Amino acid sequence: MIQYEPWKIRCEGREDPKFLESIFSQANGYLGSRCAFYLDGAKSHERCNYLAGGFEYIGPGVTDMVNLPDLFHFQLSLGTGDYRSFSQTLDMRNGLFERKSVWKDKEGRETQIGISRFISMENKHVSALSLELTALNYSGNAAVFMGIDGKTVNLPVDDDQTKENLDTVSLLSVSETETGEDYCFLKADSKASGRLHVAMTARIFQSKGTAKDASVTGCPAKELNIPLVKGEMVRIEKILYTEAVFKDSEAASKDPQTLPKAGKDLHPHVISHSFEELLKDSEGAWKSRWEQADIQITQKGNDSSIQSALRYNLFQLIQNCPYGNPMVSIGARGLTHGRYKGCCFWDTDIFLLPFYLYTDPQAARDLILFRLNTLPDAKKNAKALNLPGARYPWMCSIGGIEQCQSWDIGRCEIHITADVAYAVHNYLKVSGDETLKRQSAQLYVETARYWAGRFSYDQRKDVYNLLFVKGPDEYCGVSGNNAYTVLLARHNLRLALEAVRRKEAQASVPEMKKWRDIIEKSQVEYDSDRDLYIQDDNFLRLEAFPGSKAGDGSAAYHQYDFDWLQRYQVIKQADLILLMVLKPELFTKRQKKAIWDFYEPLTLHDSSLSFGIHAWAAAYLGLEQKACGYFDKSLFLDLEDRMKNTGREGIHLAAAGATWQAVVFGFAGLSLGKDGRPELAPRLPKNWEHLSFHFYIKGKRYLAVIDEKGGRIKAEENKKT
Repeated sequence: MIQYEPWKIRCEGREDPKFLESIFSQANGYLGSRCAFYLDGAKSHERCNYLAGGFEYIGPGVTDMVNLPDLFHFQLSLGTGDYRSFSQTLDMRNGLFERKSVWKDKEGRETQIGISRFISMENKHVSALSLELTALNYSGNAAVFMGIDGKTVNLPVDDDQTKENLDTVSLLSVSETETGEDYCFLKADSKASGRLHVAMTARIFQSKGTAKDASVTGCPAKELNIPLVKGEMVRIEKILYTEAVFKDSEAASKDPQTLPKAGKDLHPHVISHSFEELLKDSEGAWKSRWEQADIQITQKGNDSSIQSALRYNLFQLIQNCPYGNPMVSIGARGLTHGRYKGCCFWDTDIFLLPFYLYTDPQAARDLILFRLNTLPDAKKNAKALNLPGARYPWMCSIGGIEQCQSWDIGRCEIHITADVAYAVHNYLKVSGDETLKRQSAQLYVETARYWAGRFSYDQRKDVYNLLFVKGPDEYCGVSGNNAYTVLLARHNLRLALEAVRRKEAQASVPEMKKWRDIIEKSQVEYDSDRDLYIQDDNFLRLEAFPGSKAGDGSAAYHQYDFDWLQRYQVIKQADLILLMVLKPELFTKRQKKAIWDFYEPLTLHDSSLSFGIHAWAAAYLGLEQKACGYFDKSLFLDLEDRMKNTGREGIHLAAAGATWQAVVFGFAGLSLGKDGRPELAPRLPKNWEHLSFHFYIKGKRYLAVIDEKGGRIKAEENKKT
């Protein structure tokens, strides 16, 4: 369905509208929009626009990401008919979406319709829509209804991936509207808590015709009457400015009362700039981003699909990052969908952070600051579980209070706390940032205190067990001593001990003794005959998996109940294989090979997080065919809807991040040497002739080039830090 060009993707036809709504989603890290139009019959819960951090409560302590008023709302009256042609294009150089179609009514009149829109990367508050109408075989009149629809609603998605919800909820109340000669204005406030206040202004320009007020309750609008002359194009532009204030945000510099109160407060960008001028500004900002993030691949032959698809993955990582805002993080679907209620997971720390760390250290710093800033909430989470220290949430939205409503996931998938400590340490190691050392040390100590309370001491054997846990493999059920979690918890404890030794944080002597005891005496099952780490205490007791995965690539939990799956030796996603690439120093070469040989055949890859990590691991082990196969699955996961859920769930950002890691850490073999300097260990697929990319380490900018001569790293002048 998708056609690939080096810097563009396009699609002819509209066979799967939901899928295309996700694929052509646009964002700038502050504001995001799915590509759904009222014109096509999209309902009030399907025309989705989101703000980073724009959450509101839908129940006691439970939030959802608010669906904003529809910025790009318009209606077009061209009579009953159907599309004769239809194509959509996304230009990844500037984030411009273009749609071209020809509408044929029942009288045979044909109208060419051009829709273009973008969300500015240069000014986070600005977005724009352009509508071009051309009567191809007639002259007549067209009516265009252009406004801001405040009647949008949310359709909350249950945490249980097997359940569907059909009940919508209204989270915003429109408090003010206004229309003027060439503008519409809307202000709305969140209903339950009043924490979110948003003001939107739309300047509407038409090249010919007349306009009148056509506002209805909750939707300020103009009705444009457009005379169409055969062969002549008429253009309508809608320039938008969106500004929001979060009442409970420490980062908020404004009181809600300072938001615009009417259209007369039009921002200069809305008043004086055209669609093309604002697009040019945005393209300049995109160019700067691409200079840091682009990866160039040259293959044998003329196939550009891998280059295009890789840029699409990078495009999604760039446009969903909340630049300059350390009070919010990145949800599992970014700003492309409300799946998981917009919450952020371990995905951000393990799968997304490395991309920003190596391409935009300031963006990575902000993501780390989010975890540091929410340490007080992590302490509240631990206290609520009758434990000391700090326990990071499996799902979080506002701050760091746990949002997961499923007890077995929310209470037992505790590796998230060690993931956060790992990510913070990785950031400090790669960035060389000295300014966050003390804050990070406090995080290590508080999370170490949590682990000290969470491990159970078995006095009979003088050992520590980690009971009632889930590892990354969510099919393992609630088990004991998950190796991934135990080994990363040990890493967390060592970080705390080192921080205290360096006098960056404080801890008592008895505390540190217990940390050392846990490191020494915590249990991980190990088969010495096979040099194999066992995933958890139950794994070898399980029967062989008697089922099979659906041929369409959808997850097994749509075929089999979770209760059934957790009783068989089958894995949802990379678990020990993930730890093997995150902490390779923990394993010998023989142990790594044993981990791959045993666990890879048992993995169903029922999570989008799995394919890219397996590609990285396979490349690391020199298994080129496996690496290329898994890389293909991760690279095209959304673009070809490999898991059959991109349309209904949005873009899988963790898969995009894992795809980047497969290229940079897997195929290029980028790592830090013992002296802290970057090294390459290239393992390119045989049909790749050239690979190059820029990256940062400790504030220095480098260029990596891999070709027939081998791998080379060149230090370059910094352009951005």
